[in-house]
Amino acid sequence: MKITRRLIITALLLAPLAALHAADTPTPPPTELPASVRPSPQWTAQAAKDAKQDFTSIPYDGITPNKLVCDTTLRELPDGSWALFMLAGDDFEPSPKNFTGLTRSFDKGKTWSPLQPVDIGLPREGKTVGQGPTELISIGNRSTLFFSTHSQTWGRDWQSWFIHSDDNCKTWSKPQPVPGRLAKFTFIRNHIVTRDGRILLPFQHYEGPPAGTPPPPPEEKPWHKALFHYVSNPRNGVLISSDGGKTWTEHGNVRLSPNDRYNGWAENNIAELGDGRIAMIIRADRLGGVLYYAESKDGGKTWPEFAVKSDIPNPGSKATLYPLGGDTVALLHNPNPKHRSPLALWISFDGMKTWPYQRVLVAESCDGPRGKLNYPDGFVSADKQWLHFAFDDNRHRAVHYSAKLPPLQ
Repeated sequence: MKITRRLIITALLLAPLAALHAADTPTPPPTELPASVRPSPQWTAQAAKDAKQDFTSIPYDGITPNKLVCDTTLRELPDGSWALFMLAGDDFEPSPKNFTGLTRSFDKGKTWSPLQPVDIGLPREGKTVGQGPTELISIGNRSTLFFSTHSQTWGRDWQSWFIHSDDNCKTWSKPQPVPGRLAKFTFIRNHIVTRDGRILLPFQHYEGPPAGTPPPPPEEKPWHKALFHYVSNPRNGVLISSDGGKTWTEHGNVRLSPNDRYNGWAENNIAELGDGRIAMIIRADRLGGVLYYAESKDGGKTWPEFAVKSDIPNPGSKATLYPLGGDTVALLHNPNPKHRSPLALWISFDGMKTWPYQRVLVAESCDGPRGKLNYPDGFVSADKQWLHFAFDDNRHRAVHYSAKLPPLQ
């Protein structure tokens, strides 16, 4: 799927951040967008009005030899403070030097504490030397952090765990493995709480290559051959808890491709729609430059075998969904099939059939048009006036962004 020049120019004019170099920005050739993903003129004025209220801050900017910022996860804690977890350490990922970092804000994102490593209860050596967060759930007075570990790169002793905190992420319980097959070769992603009170937690699990496939030979960092070999044949689904996270059941085994040797990050996200259906978007590297879509018609219990192409352009990058009530859903993503910029906010009011509200939040990286804007992840304020999130700017700068949402009624 490709983007029209008219859409890009219109979106850039709405961007709240200056310093645009449109002539140098890598953009695909223009073509006609499907009607489902065309912005609606009736929302243009509202988007421009909303953009004037946005505000941002820089919680952390890394410096070599430890400049990495990746997998930013911004959440509000039970005491009202904000916690920003991220994959940090070294200058790239995955690496044995990666760790889970945490910075906090007690004034709604205006100022941030220095980045500190989180003691997840496992040694930063041996099979658990590499560590990184993927999701934080805060319900009631309890926060639950999901994270993964490895011995060198994803695929080498990759395991997934969770820990609890009852004091706003100051101290943690002993780590427990994610249940069942998901204890290995799995990332846990953004949860939702359904209208009937269940917690749904999407997972991306990797079956790996068929039995008997020769392993890759030893290699120097960053071990891409091992990564492509083991992080392959993805499966997507949800964990469901009806007792506040005490117990979980696994549902779904959604594939992107019938090719057992397909490799790529699936990075799925979910939203509950007005009639109880659960919508899932899935990153699909090298499968047409769009997000893929799967749907459960019974609240997450059963899913199709294969996801299908959506009309939403995507370059192979994590996108995140935010249910806003009924059939209204917000989407943070890179609406470009070729490059991870710009970073945009889209909103659907009809259960993700069309996306009439569109505005660019960040037009390009702080490092210029070839830099990448990665992995937006955050939460909607209780009054549904704001979408607060964080993203990594070209893998070294953690950016907090508070985007004003339009009137939802």
